[in-house]
Amino acid sequence: MQKADIAHADLLKAKIIYVSAKNFVNKSLIPIMRDFAIVTCIIKKNRGVFMRNDAKKLGKLSSRIWVSVFLFGIIGQVAWVVENMYFSRFMQNEITKAPYATTLLVAWSAVFATLSTLIGGALCDRRGKRKVFICWGYVIWGFTIAAFSLVPMQPTKEKVLPVVILVVVMDCIMSVIGSISNDAAFNTWITDVTNTANRAKVDTILAIMPLVALAIVFGGFDSLTNNNATVSDWQKFFLIMGIIPTVGGALGLFIMRDKEGIKPKSDTSFFSDFIYSLKPSTIKQNKMLYICLSGNMVSAIAYQVYVNYLFNIVEGTLKIKNYIIPIGIIMVVAAVVSVIVSTAMDKCGKKHFYYPTIIAGIIGCIIIWSAKFFVDKNEKAEIAILIIGGILVIGVSLVMAGLFTASYRDYIPQGKEGLFQGCRMVMYVLIPMIIGPIVAQVIINAANKGVSENNIVYPMELFLGAAVILLFCFIPSKIVRNKQNDYHNELMENLKNNK
Repeated sequence: MQKADIAHADLLKAKIIYVSAKNFVNKSLIPIMRDFAIVTCIIKKNRGVFMRNDAKKLGKLSSRIWVSVFLFGIIGQVAWVVENMYFSRFMQNEITKAPYATTLLVAWSAVFATLSTLIGGALCDRRGKRKVFICWGYVIWGFTIAAFSLVPMQPTKEKVLPVVILVVVMDCIMSVIGSISNDAAFNTWITDVTNTANRAKVDTILAIMPLVALAIVFGGFDSLTNNNATVSDWQKFFLIMGIIPTVGGALGLFIMRDKEGIKPKSDTSFFSDFIYSLKPSTIKQNKMLYICLSGNMVSAIAYQVYVNYLFNIVEGTLKIKNYIIPIGIIMVVAAVVSVIVSTAMDKCGKKHFYYPTIIAGIIGCIIIWSAKFFVDKNEKAEIAILIIGGILVIGVSLVMAGLFTASYRDYIPQGKEGLFQGCRMVMYVLIPMIIGPIVAQVIINAANKGVSENNIVYPMELFLGAAVILLFCFIPSKIVRNKQNDYHNELMENLKNNK
C-alpha cells in the first residue's frame, strides 16, 4: 500500500471517529446533561416559574379516593412484601439456602400472578366492577398468608425438596388471590380514578407503599424473621401478616367506591378479553403503551437481581448487625425524595426525568457494591456507603415505577382499563421475576463455586449485575422521552376543555 493510500485511510478513520463522537455528544451526552440541569431547576423551583397552575386543579382527588389509595396501597404491599421478600427469607433461613429454591419460588409465583391478573382484569371489565374483587379478595388473601404458619420448618435433608414444593404451591395460591384483588382490580380502579395531571404522583406514592409496608413489617416484626428466629416466631409472623389484609378488605367494604358510569362489557368472549393485551394486533395499535412497559420491565429486572437476597446481604455478606436504623434512613429519605420528584413530574411533564433517573440508579448500584471493600475493616464507612447507595437505588426504583407506569396509564384506551392489566403483569412482574432471579442465581453460583450449600454467601456483585441491566433502560427511555411529552400536553388540554 502506498503512503498516500495509508494517509487517506487514516484520515477517513479519523473522520469516522470524529463524526461518531460528535453524534454521541450531540444526541446522547448533551441531552443527558441538559436533563440533569433542568431537573435540578425544577426541583429547586417546584413552586416557581416551572409550575403549571392548572395541574393541581385538574389533578385534584377526593378524600375518599385518597383514603382508599392509602388503605389498599399500604395493606396490599404489606402482603406483597411478605411474599416478595419474607417468603424468600423464610425459604433461605428455614428450608434451604440453595438458590434454586428461591428461583423456583419467585418464578412460579410470577407465572400464576400473571395468569390470574389476565383473568381478573377481564372479569373487572366484563362485570363493570372493581370494589367487590378488591375488598373480598383482600379478605381471602389474608387467610392464604396465615396458612404459611402450618408449613413444616427446618426439614431433614430428604424432606427438603417436598417442603420446597409445598411452599412454592402455597405461594402460587397466595399470588393468585393477591393478583386478582390487587394487581388486576385495584390497579384498574387506580386507572379509573386518576388522570394525566395526577398519575405520576399517585403511581409514585403507590411505588413508595412497598417501603412503607417494609417499614411496618421490618420495623415491627424483624425479630420474628431474622437469623435467630424460632419456628414459633415464624408462625406468629405469618398469622399477624394474614390478619392485616383480611381486616383491611373488611374496612374497604365501607370506604371504597367504584367510579360512576362504568358499564359491564359483554360484547366479546371471555377468552378474547383474556388474551386481548397479548395479541399482536393490540400491540401494534398501542406501541407506545408497550414501550412504556418495556422501560418498567428493564428496571424491574434489575431490581429482582438483588431484592430477594437483600436482607441476607446486609446481615450476612456485609455483616452489619445493627442494620435497622440504616435501612430506616434509606426508606424514609428515598420515599421523601421520590414524592418530591413525582410532584415535579406532574407539574412539569416527565420528559427530563428519564436519563438522570437511570444514571442515578447505576451510580447507586456501584456505590453499594463498593461496600464489600470495608467488610470487617470499617463498619461506619460500610454503613455510610450502604445508606448513600441504598437511597439512590431504592429511590430510583420508585421514580422509575412512577415514570413508566404513569406514562403507560396515559396510553390505555378508555373502556379497556382492566384488559391492559395483564400485559403490565407480563412485562412488570412475570418477565422480571423469571429473568432477575436467574441472573442472580448465575452470579451467586459463580461466586460460590465449590462452596457447600450451608456456607453460601450472597455476593455484592449482584448490584453490578443490576447496574449493567439498568443500562438497557436508555433504549425505551429515549423513545418515551421524545414522544410522550407531546401526548401528555395533549391530554392536559383535553382535561381543561372537558372541565
